[in-house]
Amino acid sequence: MKETAQAGRLDAPTASSHRLDRSLAFLALGCAAALSPAALAAEWASPSQKYQMALEAQSVGEYTRMVALLREAGEADHVPAQEMLGMALLAGPTVYGEAVPTDRCEAGKWMRRAAAQGSELGKTQWAFLHRLRNAPSGEDVCQTQG
Repeated sequence: MKETAQAGRLDAPTASSHRLDRSLAFLALGCAAALSPAALAAEWASPSQKYQMALEAQSVGEYTRMVALLREAGEADHVPAQEMLGMALLAGPTVYGEAVPTDRCEAGKWMRRAAAQGSELGKTQWAFLHRLRNAPSGEDVCQTQG
């Protein structure tokens, strides 16, 4: 029932208000269907949970989703996500197919962040990558790219 502005009394719902209510309900259902349960879960997940979802995505071959979840967890300073993302971006298509392009510069960013938080693996990864980037020209490729 609706309250009218004039008299403060309640009016019975009209047929048009029922149609509007049904339309809004269908719109809400459509929006909910457009957002997958995984997408909704990732939106509210902690960095550790996002890392776990990335591992699950990897196990079913959803590598684009894996990288996106690792980036989100890594941005929140989750060290295991940073370590894994660094290696995934270094391995690229060799391991993950065309869904994950090789990006040594971004890989280095994540390895360096993990190392800065005390990760021994991150330190080893960063030392290894630093050797790759500086050989044979002696220049840091990532610095010359901009």
